[in-house]
Amino acid sequence: MEVLDYILDRRSIRRFSDQKIDSETIKAILTAAMYAPSAVNLQPWHFVVIDHWPMMEKIMEIHPHARMLQTASHAVVVCGDLQLQHDDGYWVVDCGAATQNLLLAAHSLGLGSCWVGIHPREERRTAFSRLLSLPSHVLPFALVALGYAEEQKPRPERFHAEKVKRNGWKTPFYQD
Repeated sequence: MEVLDYILDRRSIRRFSDQKIDSETIKAILTAAMYAPSAVNLQPWHFVVIDHWPMMEKIMEIHPHARMLQTASHAVVVCGDLQLQHDDGYWVVDCGAATQNLLLAAHSLGLGSCWVGIHPREERRTAFSRLLSLPSHVLPFALVALGYAEEQKPRPERFHAEKVKRNGWKTPFYQD
């Protein structure tokens, strides 16, 4: 498969088989996440890997859209470190890049994944911070469910030429 196909074919998967992901595969996924670009290469991220069923249950109680954890092998909470970010707010874009790398790495290794937002919802950030005992300078950004997919989703058409402009807003990049 070509790299572009991995990007275009990645889908949010919410149903997983009961096969568990091994530690080396988790390490490979997290390595890819840590190779994401970040402002001034400060890498202001931390990752909390969840593989304990009672913890998954607690997460499903505090997050209204995390039901896919019922069948997930693992979950990863991507967190941003305010003490490591380049400037105010950069942790968000840096953690977004790390999360995208994590999702693409999982897909390239034959796994399914689903990004579930935590940031910017203050009630979710507070609940996850408490649940994971995060220090005050580390904020939860996203939850990613991981597992072996039990569903396949086709590639939709998402390219929209009208969203591409040339040298400013008024001129379309693609002419009919």
